[in-house]
Amino acid sequence: MKINSFILTLFLTINLSCVENTITIHILPDGQTFLQIVSTGDSTDIIDGDFEHPMYEDQSSSYKVIKSDSVWKAITKIISRDSIFTLKPEYGLSYNFKIQKSATSISNIHRFKMNFIGREIKTEYPLLYKAIKSNNLDSLIWLPEALTVIIDKALSDLENNQKFKRYNIDRPRLVNHFKNSFSRISTFEKLQNIQNNRTSYIQNTLKPFKLNKDFSVELSNSMKDHEDRLKASLGLQDDNFIIKLLLPGNPISGNAMSMNEDTLIWKFGLDSLLGAGFNLHAESVITSKDKLQKTTILIIFFLLIISIILIKKQRQ
Repeated sequence: MKINSFILTLFLTINLSCVENTITIHILPDGQTFLQIVSTGDSTDIIDGDFEHPMYEDQSSSYKVIKSDSVWKAITKIISRDSIFTLKPEYGLSYNFKIQKSATSISNIHRFKMNFIGREIKTEYPLLYKAIKSNNLDSLIWLPEALTVIIDKALSDLENNQKFKRYNIDRPRLVNHFKNSFSRISTFEKLQNIQNNRTSYIQNTLKPFKLNKDFSVELSNSMKDHEDRLKASLGLQDDNFIIKLLLPGNPISGNAMSMNEDTLIWKFGLDSLLGAGFNLHAESVITSKDKLQKTTILIIFFLLIISIILIKKQRQ
């Protein structure tokens, strides 16, 4: 069985070429939404899975890749009638948005909320969080912690799987044992040796616990999901995001960073995604001239009636 290499090596060889992702959302008065996603950058970063384009096979959507020697450009266009949009890839960045419309006596109000699901690096991998914030990923200081967290998550998966109940997994003890082993990784050569002999490394580390080779293989496989998610998170290191929102009517509130004519704009990168998430919101209003005129006439008529009543009372 082929065992995937430790995520550590992926950390060290990650491609940091810049990718710009521009998401344009145009909410139309008839309830439809035009969504366009354009990703521009190196070919390997465009298709690496850290930020994925939604894929639909229908007449209301299209996807194409424009290739050149220097950069690639992936373009997705979607026309949607749904008020809720959700993209939740297996490992890459998840996001969603919701559109609401309400009516008053003189206007229609459109509300927009968008949420980018955070990668939880700050809470789950604090040393890695510091390394990212200081732009110092070429450090072994945070690697033992990252591996320890991944081992803990993988053991938790096995612990909750009925198939492995017979092993009586003592997770805290095993995690601490691996933590001590990882703390002795001081050079990239040792790291390379672990990568090339992953199953043997896990099996040798587990010898005091008398767990067989099958368990070592299962533990290695269980690490894969958590490694791939963390790899995708680090793949966002040099991704930049620009959100452009066009709402019907006039914007009246929101947390947009800037505005170009009638377009609300947000710009952010991985820094905004290291925690629980990044939220966008905005509101706009369309005032109906017909409703306004009718309301004005009703108010004038009401005031006129009140005035007539007051005048009669004064004469009496």
